[in-house]
Amino acid sequence: MDQTKMRILSAAAKLFDVHGYKGTSVRQIASVAQVNSALISYHFEGKQGVLETLIASYFETLFRLLEELENEQENIPAYQRLEQVVQLYLQFQCEHAPITRLIHRELSVESMLAREVMTLYMSRWKHGLSRVIEGGVVSGEFIPVSIDRTVLAMTSQMIYPFLQPQMVRQVYDLEPSSEEFVQWLQTSIMCYLRGSLLPA
Repeated sequence: MDQTKMRILSAAAKLFDVHGYKGTSVRQIASVAQVNSALISYHFEGKQGVLETLIASYFETLFRLLEELENEQENIPAYQRLEQVVQLYLQFQCEHAPITRLIHRELSVESMLAREVMTLYMSRWKHGLSRVIEGGVVSGEFIPVSIDRTVLAMTSQMIYPFLQPQMVRQVYDLEPSSEEFVQWLQTSIMCYLRGSLLPA
């Protein structure tokens, strides 16, 4: 991707995070990116195209990393595999906290874009987690559980802190984009999964 596109995407991500998608204008993006507004239309066909590119890039990068991890995990126990997947998700969200927040804010609003993102990306997110849990159930390492309910609980724990960072700061006195927080959250999620999936 060329430098101009990268500058536009970087500027848009910052502005969307601060002002929201609707509260950000093409003119503001162009000003922060130090480009002519016409270049945003040329490269992305407008603000909607910028948002769609940010979302696609985020998820495609995440799924590529998950695929690489999956290729390395062939002969390890299901619980360890699940722990590595959770760690990757959390680390990725932390490293891309503004985009993570933006995406989940946009998904909370009923729109055509939200439906497309759910269909294209969130279903892949669910499928990736479900596959690891299902593998553990089939192998007998995990007790039989409702995979959908387990994935929903995991996803809620993974997403909520990045959607509501102020709550995490005020109530838990932790910085949601810090390494310390990622480790704390991973420990909490794995404690829940240990109790839900492993035989007593």
